[in-house]
Amino acid sequence: MFYRVLTASQSSAIGDGLTYEAEEHIAPGAHVRVPLRKRIVEGLVLEVLKSKNTEAAVKKISGIGTTLLATHQIETLHWMSERYFCSLRQALRVWLPAPPWRNLLPEPIVTYGLNSEATEPRGKRQLAVVEALRGSKELTEEKLRAESGASVATLRTLLKAGVIECFEVLSAVSDGTKHQCTNVPKLTPEQQKACDTMQADSRPSLLFGVTGSGKTALYQCLIADCLARGKQAILLLPEIFLTENFTATFVDLVGEERLAIWHSRLTIGQRRETWRRIHRGEISLVLGSRSALFTPLRNLGLVILDEEHEWTYKNEQMPRYHARPLAEKLCSAAKAKLVLGTATPSLESWDAVKKVQFQLVRLDRRYGNHALPNVRIIDLADVGFGEDYPFSPTLLTEIGNRLDRKEQSILFLNRRGLATALLCLDCRRRVTSPESQLPFTVHRRLDGSLELQDHSTGLVAALPERCPHCNSERLHAVGAGTQRIETIVARHFPKARLLRADRDTLMHPEQMRTLLQTMKKREADILLGTQSVVKGLDLPSVTLAAVLLADVGLSLPHFRAGERIFQLLTQLAGRSGRSQPGDVIFQTFRPSAPEVKLAAEHQVEAYLEQEMRLREYLKYPPATEIIRLLLRGPGAATKAKALLQKLHALIDEETHVHAAPTFFGGGKEWHILIRGKNPRSVLQHIDLTDVIIDVDPLECL
Repeated sequence: MFYRVLTASQSSAIGDGLTYEAEEHIAPGAHVRVPLRKRIVEGLVLEVLKSKNTEAAVKKISGIGTTLLATHQIETLHWMSERYFCSLRQALRVWLPAPPWRNLLPEPIVTYGLNSEATEPRGKRQLAVVEALRGSKELTEEKLRAESGASVATLRTLLKAGVIECFEVLSAVSDGTKHQCTNVPKLTPEQQKACDTMQADSRPSLLFGVTGSGKTALYQCLIADCLARGKQAILLLPEIFLTENFTATFVDLVGEERLAIWHSRLTIGQRRETWRRIHRGEISLVLGSRSALFTPLRNLGLVILDEEHEWTYKNEQMPRYHARPLAEKLCSAAKAKLVLGTATPSLESWDAVKKVQFQLVRLDRRYGNHALPNVRIIDLADVGFGEDYPFSPTLLTEIGNRLDRKEQSILFLNRRGLATALLCLDCRRRVTSPESQLPFTVHRRLDGSLELQDHSTGLVAALPERCPHCNSERLHAVGAGTQRIETIVARHFPKARLLRADRDTLMHPEQMRTLLQTMKKREADILLGTQSVVKGLDLPSVTLAAVLLADVGLSLPHFRAGERIFQLLTQLAGRSGRSQPGDVIFQTFRPSAPEVKLAAEHQVEAYLEQEMRLREYLKYPPATEIIRLLLRGPGAATKAKALLQKLHALIDEETHVHAAPTFFGGGKEWHILIRGKNPRSVLQHIDLTDVIIDVDPLECL
């Protein structure tokens, strides 16, 4: 029989595997040892071939080991390679930790047994070993030494004499073990109806529930039912930091020993050991970010994507997959249920509902029948700020009222740092990054000194004494970031206990756990942050949520800009009034923007329908598909223009293509956007050497 095997070699020339031969049947996903050039290397069986599929001589597989990936995972691996234009080796990188893969194999269990044909030994310690083994068939070394008091040397002597025998067996892999969960929440009638409806339909379910409607309780019940049937589950979250918000809840549900946390912040050792525990069947539920989809659950029964609309489910490195369609394919291959939960559905999922590909399940009321918060829009064009920009007097008053009533507030600004730019007051130009050509952001270090940061590239620079354009000394920090907001709040409310949550303060998930505990214990009054404070936080004492500047990102030249802002505003509004009446304030220079108005009115479906009509009219996703071709390095512009010319000769009148420098590339990076009903059809006719292919890109700037 012939097999395609992907070796552990790093050679891109054999990135889709080589053909090998073996007499016995080997299941796809099995770990094997194969000859490659003049040495024996590790490999993974990708598929069984009908013929040897090559004119060259075929070598034989020299060793067969444990199955590392299940059939449904191998099927999804092939799908990834085809859909995202990557080699099988590139796709496999997200499924298996880095080689050597033998470190992932089950560890052998060494046991000792008595040789009944051997003569009885002499000596007190040797006799003690024999007596211990007479009482049981086999014992591990640890148990045998504990019961007999023998040393390692004594065991070696008995082995050499043939009195005892040594056996090696692989540790057992548990499959299909039923697990009864504890602390399963009691659902309301509306929640129970939603749960029953989802379980009765094999299609992916879009759980469209208003903020605070109790989607997490539904997740718990769905997972409990899945585990009770002997299946395993994955719960995906859009942010690593959000795992800390969910961990305690799901430890109570499945038990700490049956729960695995999986995200990119795990060390290599932690990742390998967690992978092995999951592979052995010791884990019932994997909780983590998008990469948790690739954990080796053999008996997958349920995948849940919480906040399915979030752009962080898109991977921006090869393979450039999106977790939503990947989860759909994985569940289809494993015959598992897919649930997509959100209060603000993505246009892609809403389109799938319209096409009856997804089942729509609603939760229209908040848990406990709490009312949605009252939302006020403040037009910043009518506000006199003084030194308090971007705070309006109304917002400062409302924060003060919450402090007087011992209630909590959340303030959201989607900008880090002290100021958004360093402006020269003479030439009126901003100090820009040489890497991206975008304005530097001004940051305050821990020691109080200032520095410049380019958030798009990570470049850090010292604060200049003079303007690099006109040599003026009149440089002024303008705009507001979270550091500046922190300063203003401290000036107005010196006794307020303020927490800041952004990339500068949250470096590890455990810091998010501490922050949430501080808020829930009411040891803080105000939570200030960027997107981390918007997503999925359930803080009962928060009665005021405010967007300091709703315009950030609204005017970006990106067809998804409005959708993202609407989602952020709606999600932020949902943080307020979860256990008592709450208020929300949107501060904006564009109060009539539909994203702002409809979010303030809690009109999610109206926004989706309006945006869908606009996308269909302009022929943008989900009405069409987009593929982005990315070119970097010397001559990127010349290569992009030449490639664009070739594409124009290939496309039809319903396909659109254009090239431009990327927004953050500083002129050194160009991309080509192909948009139409089937943009991938033209790619097979052009040379894509050194071109990065991004299917369904989120970033088109």
